[in-house]
Formats: sequence, C-alpha cells, structure tokens
Amino acid sequence: MSRPNRQRLFFLTLAVFITVSLSFLNLPWSSKTLSVHIGKPYTEVINDSTFSVSRNTAIYPGDPSDEKDPPYPASTWVRTPTIIEFDDPDYGFTLPETIFGAVTYKDLRVSTITTSPMSESSHFTEAILRLTEVQKTLKNRDWKLQKKDKNGWFKLESATQQEQLQKTLFDQASSISLYIPGKYSLFLSIKCFEHCSERDTKIAKYLIDISIGRERT
Repeated sequence: MSRPNRQRLFFLTLAVFITVSLSFLNLPWSSKTLSVHIGKPYTEVINDSTFSVSRNTAIYPGDPSDEKDPPYPASTWVRTPTIIEFDDPDYGFTLPETIFGAVTYKDLRVSTITTSPMSESSHFTEAILRLTEVQKTLKNRDWKLQKKDKNGWFKLESATQQEQLQKTLFDQASSISLYIPGKYSLFLSIKCFEHCSERDTKIAKYLIDISIGRERT
C-alpha cells in the first residue's frame, strides 16, 4: 500500500475511533488519571497514568517494513471520566474530572494537550466558579500572562464584572494566553456552548477549554 493510501486509511480509522468513543460517554465509569506534560515520552505517559493510554491511542499505521515510515502513536483520546494531571514538577497542576481530552504526539513525545476542566456544559454561575478555581490554580503555579495587547486575567470578583463577561460571551468566546518562558504555552477560554442565540441568561450554558503546547519565543 502506498504512503498516501496508508495516510487516508489512518485518518478514516481515526474518524471511526472518535465516533465509537463518543458512544461510550453515557456509560458509568470510575475516574482514572492521565499524567502528561509537553515533551513527556509516550512510554512514560503509559507508565505514569492509571488511564489506559494504549487502549485509547490512535496509531498511525505507517509501513513496518519501511524504516522511514514506521507506525507511531498519533493521539490519545479521553472519553470517559478522567483526571488530567499536568505533571511538571515546578509548574504542574491537576484539573477537575473531565470526559473531553486529546493528547497529540510528535517524535514519540507529547506535543499538545487539549481538554476541559468540566465534564459537561453548565450554567453561568457554575462555569464561573470553575473558571475562578482554574485561574487561581494557574496563578499559584506561577503561570505568566503572555505579553499581548488586551491579554489580562479574567476579572471575576464582582457581580458587575461577571455580568459584563456573560454579555460578551453571547457574541464571542473570551480567552487569556499564559506561558512558562522557554517551556509551555497555555490557552484558557470560556464560551457560550448551548442556547446562545436566545441570549437568555437563565438557559444558556457554557464550557471552558484549555489548550497547552510548546512555548516558542
């Protein structure tokens, strides 16, 4: 099989893998821990996690007989209750349980992490409590604001600030960019996820997203 055909087969298999994974979301599961950080070797992710990494990883098939195109782990998918632990010894943190997550690999090491500190979308009051908790955790672990225009910590202390954020979210997501110099970048955002077009604060639901990658400056 030619390399383009193997790549098409891989992405088709990956799509089926994701579809089947989503069918399991409503089944009862006990929480597992996925221990990752950017640059961590795939084998260490397996060894340090109680989450079944191998079982939930899509493998690029490659060509076992071609040393220039070997099989390799492409991405690990979280679809059952999982606690994601960013296990850097200096800047690490543990997120609340989630059922959303993807870890990608490059050269057999963690390249990106995408997840949410939530297991489902929630009303604004609950989402703000979770956002406040995550932001406080990141501050305490010494994550810094990227030096960008209009990039500042979420202002969540007063009812007026929260109302202003909720109004903004009906039109667009709100996000901040953080980093650890020379090591990591982190994108923290909140968005209206359900019943947004009605612009009704009583029924709208929200979701928080977190994306982590390599800091490149």
